[in-house]
Amino acid sequence: MVKLLPVVVATLAAITPVVQAGACTPGLNYCGHTLEENGWHGWGLDGWQLYRCESENNITPVEYCSNGCHDQGAGRSDTCTGII
Repeated sequence: MVKLLPVVVATLAAITPVVQAGACTPGLNYCGHTLEENGWHGWGLDGWQLYRCESENNITPVEYCSNGCHDQGAGRSDTCTGII
């Protein structure tokens, strides 16, 4: 007789998505909304906060961008939006 519980548990483990933070490039700054778009879910990030990537999966807050935060594109640090 086949034991059903181990089969069910193995199947669920295989199909359940793993929650992980996306990677960032050390040394670059990222807007909170940019990080969330790249997989950093569940961290309680503020979209207008600028964060510094310390290592692939470690960030620290740098500055709150009161006029918004601008994604500068891949390979470049994001910046706070200037006063208009």
